[in-house]
Amino acid sequence: MTMNHRLTVNKARQAVAKSADGHYGVLLRHGTLELGYYKPQKIDPQQPHEQDEIYFVHSGNGTFVAGDGRQPFAAGDVLFVSAGVEHRFEAFSDDFEVWAMLYGPRLGAME
Repeated sequence: MTMNHRLTVNKARQAVAKSADGHYGVLLRHGTLELGYYKPQKIDPQQPHEQDEIYFVHSGNGTFVAGDGRQPFAAGDVLFVSAGVEHRFEAFSDDFEVWAMLYGPRLGAME
């Protein structure tokens, strides 16, 4: 079966608005892939995920904390975090929004 989707920022924002927490909306699930859109307000309450994750920063800026590391980020950046690693966004601007892609086996790829 072929799946073709055009996912827009407007659709993503609608998914966030309809979500239970009002911060993260899921737009696509296929196999181990989940594509969502994340728009936290003031603080980022997320917990470590069971899958590897890539964030595509759509808008805004701030600091990304993953494990012991801290990195500034801005619109256009791509951020990766391994499964199980504590991470969060801090000191982010009011217009901060990211696409979030979770994928792969539970607890990440074993090397």
